[in-house]
Amino acid sequence: MIPLLLVALANPVPGLLIKRPWTPAGGEMMVSTWPQYAKGTVVLMRHDGTVIDEPAGFTDGRVDAIVAFPGIEALDRAAYLQLVVDEEPVGQPLVITPALSRLIPVTEEVVTEDRGPWRKIVAWEDEGAEDTEGLPAGAGQFDGTALDESVARDEAVIRSGWWVRPEQDVLLQTSMGDLHIDMREDAAPNTARNFQQLVEDRFYDDTLMHRIIIEGRNGRPFVVQGGDPIGSGSGGPGWWLPIEASSLPHDFGVISMARADDPDSAGSQWFIALDREETARLDGLYCAFGEVTSGGDVIVALAQVPIGDTDYLSSRPVDPPSIMLANLVPAKPRTPGTGRPDSRVSPPDDGPWSVRSSQP
Repeated sequence: MIPLLLVALANPVPGLLIKRPWTPAGGEMMVSTWPQYAKGTVVLMRHDGTVIDEPAGFTDGRVDAIVAFPGIEALDRAAYLQLVVDEEPVGQPLVITPALSRLIPVTEEVVTEDRGPWRKIVAWEDEGAEDTEGLPAGAGQFDGTALDESVARDEAVIRSGWWVRPEQDVLLQTSMGDLHIDMREDAAPNTARNFQQLVEDRFYDDTLMHRIIIEGRNGRPFVVQGGDPIGSGSGGPGWWLPIEASSLPHDFGVISMARADDPDSAGSQWFIALDREETARLDGLYCAFGEVTSGGDVIVALAQVPIGDTDYLSSRPVDPPSIMLANLVPAKPRTPGTGRPDSRVSPPDDGPWSVRSSQP
């Protein structure tokens, strides 16, 4: 028989429960607690811990979050619902993700010396702007500032309801060590959910990191790329994923979706950014959806494996590192005013990261 303590550790008790993961606009979002937490309060916060509305108590262990937190109705990005008992956060948070009309990328063809012709995202347009009459001129149209977290959606946005799920991180057990990833639903909810679903379906188990570039265009560390089920750089899950206007910058430890020329051509392949100086140019062109909170030393080790094919487009390791297992794990409780108890890993200050290229 398995000891009860081990069962509890393997299956942490959530603080909050949701009966239905979908709440339509105008519906009830009934949240309840495990019986032992009936005296706690619930706090709604942003990813950085900023509190939205006043904390709410329970009535018979239940609360309608829509009534308790008016700010939910105006959410433009995911927020987090946390149980607090005796001033301490308890259990897994719930992620509340608004179902909004899509921001569609507006592209134009550009030509660069290294890539030739390709489509660059220059703006975003709310799909709701095409179906809603009487909007102010320019409503639903955003330039690059749409990637700024401070920019709110305007009158063109269509609000259909909310998805509510327990917050889950991703643990990648690689051949060189573990990577713990905070899924940034607040920056790119659909992309984060796509990644989580592939993890849940065991899609990433035994896949390779087939492309590693330690020296990018400016001579700085660039990316570690994986997620191809056939390991060649050409495979995928069998579908294309619509790109999102992510607000998460491509910094060291940020994970983003790889794609072809079409903005909506991502599927399963991902990459980890290695250096802000080299990857800042990817902001707004690729969809960042998570950040590594543990395993910075693993990223450094992955980035420096021997490369056999040094062609920039392939850059294939001699012995590609692999993901042995990928699992969903419960996120840790969030503290009001602070947010998560962990943060994105920091880049090293030595090795290739300390060298500044003299190239223009």
